[in-house]
Amino acid sequence: MSRSSFDNIRKYFKTGCFSGVDRLLSFIDFRIPYLKNSKKIFHYYQITVENKQAAKMDIQTEEYHFNNSYALEMKHFLEINLKNNLSGAYTHGSLGTDEIINYSDFDGLVILNNYTFRSASEIFKTAVALRKSERIMRKMDPLQHHGWFIITEKELEDYPSDYFPPLLYKHVKCLTGKNNFSIKRNLTEVESKKHFSGFCKHLIQNIQKNTATTNYYDIKSMLSGFMLLPAIYLQLKHPEGVFKKDSFDLLRKELSETDYKVMDDISQIRNDWNYTPPNRYRMLLKVDNALLNHYFHKKWSGVVETSLAKTIDTLKPEMLRLVNTLLSKAENEL
Repeated sequence: MSRSSFDNIRKYFKTGCFSGVDRLLSFIDFRIPYLKNSKKIFHYYQITVENKQAAKMDIQTEEYHFNNSYALEMKHFLEINLKNNLSGAYTHGSLGTDEIINYSDFDGLVILNNYTFRSASEIFKTAVALRKSERIMRKMDPLQHHGWFIITEKELEDYPSDYFPPLLYKHVKCLTGKNNFSIKRNLTEVESKKHFSGFCKHLIQNIQKNTATTNYYDIKSMLSGFMLLPAIYLQLKHPEGVFKKDSFDLLRKELSETDYKVMDDISQIRNDWNYTPPNRYRMLLKVDNALLNHYFHKKWSGVVETSLAKTIDTLKPEMLRLVNTLLSKAENEL
């Protein structure tokens, strides 16, 4: 079973859509593409995984023991609705370390077990439940720009280290399911560089988009992607991964003060973040209608205040320069 098959499985659980027709159908009801494509995902998962020589690694995680109301609500939802489908569900990032600030979003990982893929109907049921659980994420952060990180039980035998680096498990907390499990990983240098190049290409497009400083949804997506840049780059040197919080000082040591300064400027924006969603945007999130989201999700998130928009526009050339600097280092020095 190829990596692209697993990536398609992740794409399915995100929206259910693989085509323009699927997206149009989602405007009628978000569940229709999930139902339409569930048999395709069932057949993807039946393909035998190639048995590769890979290093085994034991993963140990702590149970979630903090009191964040959104994490506890998510734990309850998963245990009621997806108990039979998850090998485990985990919080990571600031939610996993309980270092939450105004900018924080809901970072979560689920490992879907083999039982989930026993039939197309089970796949469909799981996908719809996961999609509904993301409403809890948006309650914590109305600008949440991603859903669950998703790994399947089969992938533990050929672990996607570039997707969710193994080192991060030291900082996650288990909401439900297994605290301990094993993985086998075998990531090549070519795959790592391809992942980094793709990430940078997408980030450059986000920075260059005019809308990035006209609405809050786009601006937060762009800023969050930029602040992931150090961790993604350093993973080329450390295949097991680098914790995002540690990546900033590690990258600072590799760059000149001039090259790194823009990362400090963006981090300050993160620290000073103070966003209040407009009432109509709150209503839109509660409705969770694909058609309304398509036309109004970004626009209704709010117009970025002038001073912040000007600051980001001023920083964009330096942001692009840093991305290109790291692309060059990855190509020529690693």
